[in-house]
Amino acid sequence: MALKLPAHLTYKTAIALLPPSSIISPIEAVRSVHDKNFKRWPPHINLIYPFLASPLETSDSNAPRLSQAIQARLEKATSGIHAFRVSLNADPPGTFHHSKSSKTVWLGPVPDNNVKQLQAALQAEFAECDSDQRAFTPHLSVGQARTDKVAEQLRKEISNKVAEFGQFEKGASRTLDWFVDKVYVIERKGFHGRFTVIGSVDLEPEEQAS
Repeated sequence: MALKLPAHLTYKTAIALLPPSSIISPIEAVRSVHDKNFKRWPPHINLIYPFLASPLETSDSNAPRLSQAIQARLEKATSGIHAFRVSLNADPPGTFHHSKSSKTVWLGPVPDNNVKQLQAALQAEFAECDSDQRAFTPHLSVGQARTDKVAEQLRKEISNKVAEFGQFEKGASRTLDWFVDKVYVIERKGFHGRFTVIGSVDLEPEEQAS
């Protein structure tokens, strides 16, 4: 059961990283079967969730847009943070053991230090979004399992899908390469609705090796 939130927060908004469409086919092939949240969430790595309630305002054209105040805070938080490259690691996937009968299988970004630094900068700016006190572990969930055996089967399935997608040779790393250059704000209209993008901020251009 979801924790009751203070009025300024909601489970219907989040700040997240969204992988490019070019790498999501093996992820979605597994999520469509094993992820109970497949219809509500795009593939994602949450940076802040839950996020602020009522994030939209009406623009001059009467079209809703991300509020200028939130946009300004996003730009402030990410100022000086450069775009970076990560690989989603399926060799092996990670597993959260929530309880004896509840597991989540996920892919983690490697290296994860840039994602953690980005999240820390956003968390410092949006300090009022403090309902989740757990240490931040960047992850992209691919499905849930009720037993260790099913979780292991799910781990093998996503690993094989990633290998097939990349046509990796035996013994090669099973990863999905991702250039992270944008942070998104996403929202759903109802608890059963699907999250869609309502705003974003670009990271600084990637630093070039000297």
